[in-house]
Amino acid sequence: LYNRVQMKTIKAVGYARVSTLLGQDVENQLSGIRDLASHREYLYLHSYIDQGVSGKREKRPGLDSLVRDAKLGKFSIIIVHSIDRLGRSTKHLLNLMDELRHYGVSLISIRENLDFSSPVGQMALTMLASVAQLEAQLISERIKTSLAVKKKLASDHGTNWKCGR
Repeated sequence: LYNRVQMKTIKAVGYARVSTLLGQDVENQLSGIRDLASHREYLYLHSYIDQGVSGKREKRPGLDSLVRDAKLGKFSIIIVHSIDRLGRSTKHLLNLMDELRHYGVSLISIRENLDFSSPVGQMALTMLASVAQLEAQLISERIKTSLAVKKKLASDHGTNWKCGR
């Protein structure tokens, strides 16, 4: 009984992010986050959400609010669906994790299933952050290539297609 009561005193929050609103539902991430918190018998307090915000941006309303609350000691665990939901820049992710660790906050990632506070977890975090950054760069490259092809096709067919504002 003591251990069960002790687990319920561990305060956890969730963070979810979708970069586009086209066909992405943040609830897909949140349901798994809440399930994990319930399974581990954490006291789940709140979900911080960023919708329609790129992971390349360091400043995001939901993430900024999460960091402020972490600094105030409102919780000790953050649960995310995957590490790339926190960000797609290696430098940003490592700095964010260092800041959260300073506040006494640990991160649990459902997809990676690692303890990021251990030495092995830190090494894995660095590798995963690099992969997330690579993925963001590849996405950007594919979009630029696709837009260039569309522009060329429009030019070849004499249409007045333009991209952007």
